[in-house]
Amino acid sequence: MKGKIKLKRFLQRSLDRSYLLLCHHNADPDSLGSAIAFARYLKSLGVERVRIGVAQSVSSYAKRLLVLSPVPVEKNPTVEEDVMVIFDTSSLEQLEPIEIPKGKTVILIDHHVEKERPIKADIAVVDSSRTSTAEIVWELFKYFDFVDEESARAILAGIVTDTANFRFANAKTFKAVGEILERFPLQMGEIFSLVAPVVDENTDNAKRMAVLKACQRLEIRKFRKYIIAISKVSAYESYACKVFLQLGADIAIVGSEKKGVRISARAKESLVKKGLHLGKIMEKVGPVIEGSGGGHAGAAGANGKVNLDKAIKLILKEIENFLRENG
Repeated sequence: MKGKIKLKRFLQRSLDRSYLLLCHHNADPDSLGSAIAFARYLKSLGVERVRIGVAQSVSSYAKRLLVLSPVPVEKNPTVEEDVMVIFDTSSLEQLEPIEIPKGKTVILIDHHVEKERPIKADIAVVDSSRTSTAEIVWELFKYFDFVDEESARAILAGIVTDTANFRFANAKTFKAVGEILERFPLQMGEIFSLVAPVVDENTDNAKRMAVLKACQRLEIRKFRKYIIAISKVSAYESYACKVFLQLGADIAIVGSEKKGVRISARAKESLVKKGLHLGKIMEKVGPVIEGSGGGHAGAAGANGKVNLDKAIKLILKEIENFLRENG
């Protein structure tokens, strides 16, 4: 894995420096879990000044990981530290409004292919063959000879969610999971419960209200044999998308106009296997909403400032074009 030797050497001679670990907009368990695990590693080395920063918000199903963090997790922090370590983030737009001052050391750990405005990093550990950034962090920890159960728990949470409960996993994914479970007394049921999107009597009222409002505002489009669910909420967009898929939709698109524009989209595995890639569609949406977009084939999002309705129309047009050719 490129960059790991350089990263290890840098960390060994930089224990007296301060670190800010950064996560993208609406940080998911892969981004946040990777940052939490890395924070635990830095603390084990004796690094005293460590913070985790998230751009704008933490996703609803990642908030339960906060209890694993050994350091403060702050929204939109002002960068004061010497070193920025950026996780699961392929473009600067995904960090707005956080700005990286000149003269800081930037380290990037990611599994996405670089976009038009890639992050310029002094050290980059990027592997697009991995299904999650958490897997890359696990590979680094093996190389660093770092063993910590709580970090392993955060890493598994990132792997589970970024592979959609292993639906998009590959051989490397299962190898990493197997290695973790061999080393630590963890149960996968515990990890699934940690990040489960299921709505039940234990789900907090805010989530349940968001899902019910999303259902109330639901618009259903049928294109050939496929059902597309579209809605708007003020929060928990990705959560609502997952529920719509559970209810039977083939594709779900949920937007929000609270404090800017946020859009989440999800698709069933059968469409991903046919070639649908929501992440690439969201990249096209970025300029429309004056922001950025991206993600995985079956789960993607975009964050911006304006034009939610225009963006949803573009997403629908791209999806229908795909279904027309491949459905």
